[in-house]
Amino acid sequence: MRERIDLPMTELEQALKICLQARPDIRTHILTAQELADYTAWMAREYGPKLSREKREAMFQDIHAESRSQHMATGRKLLSNPTDTSALKQVSSHWGDQEEGSYIHPDQDISVWQMIRYMPAHWHRNQYFEIYYALSGECPVHFSNEVVTVKPGTVLIVAPSVLHASPCYADDQVLLYYNIRSSTFDQVFWNQLPSGNLMSGFFRQALSGQQPNSYIQFETNGDPEIQDLMEGIFLEYQQDLDFSGKLMNAYMSACLILLLRRYEGSVRLPRSESFFWKHEYSAVLSYIQNRYADVRLEDLAAHFHYSEKQIRRIVHSCTGICYSDLIARLRMEKAALLLRRGTASIEQIAQVTGYTTVSSFYRGFTRYYHCTPLEYKKNIASDPATA
Repeated sequence: MRERIDLPMTELEQALKICLQARPDIRTHILTAQELADYTAWMAREYGPKLSREKREAMFQDIHAESRSQHMATGRKLLSNPTDTSALKQVSSHWGDQEEGSYIHPDQDISVWQMIRYMPAHWHRNQYFEIYYALSGECPVHFSNEVVTVKPGTVLIVAPSVLHASPCYADDQVLLYYNIRSSTFDQVFWNQLPSGNLMSGFFRQALSGQQPNSYIQFETNGDPEIQDLMEGIFLEYQQDLDFSGKLMNAYMSACLILLLRRYEGSVRLPRSESFFWKHEYSAVLSYIQNRYADVRLEDLAAHFHYSEKQIRRIVHSCTGICYSDLIARLRMEKAALLLRRGTASIEQIAQVTGYTTVSSFYRGFTRYYHCTPLEYKKNIASDPATA
């Protein structure tokens, strides 16, 4: 385990804190991009003349990799000349609709930044996926209809095109945010989901961007391996060494795999207008996914302190099918997978999928796929595309 990252208050953040204390009206609500640009111009007019050029430059050097950020360069221009209306318009445009090209380097798939403390929060949409991870403090992330608290160990994945804001108005709030190209996210997240995974449909729905609060929230409770990976990505981006981009992708892939492996059963998904999601539901589905071969409805109900009727209702609400059909689907999909692999006998497949006899397995498989297991295997051998 590496030494933990320490990110104390910078000169820029100290200056922003003074400005925000002078404008309590700004702190009490989330700004629009135009309001933030106007506030930046106000700071430049009010405090810019009091700073030497050297002091202003020193403050901006506190921002990691600012030379790689087009919007930060525009912000510097505005602070140097608060009457520059073209810079004001440009910085407002950058802050409102954040494009991949402005926030992710062309040669990389991921960029990582620390949320600047005491910079007024503003509503914005990204063209890319964004992951929030707090090193210290409790940091709120605002959506149009909900506020999610990101604390140390929380991993919050926000979908593209979702309106959100993330104020950091305390010295101890250290919030990192990771910008990931949509194409890269497809490779490092969606491709990790095993076929037949019960939660994958909810993940896709939650990150579709079709809801005002499209996100997935994992609580890792300070998992040191997750923290090592998240901090490792930050450090690689900061150092910008040879192969840093490849290492960041590898670390992010490993991190998302661990999140799915360890915390899928406790994931929090947003509530929608049509479905009131409870975090216990993910635990129920995860339990079924892992024990479908021998799980009994009465045992499942007892484990989660629900009645059998409630379990049936939860399963139907989450999956759209009844409990017995879900168990049959999971068993049959596993059987078909083993048949495609061709490494297990029919007897072994029947046992693994929870059937007490081969004949009962044959009946169940034939009813589900409209062919016997041997016919299914023969069809695959003659035409793999049918698998």
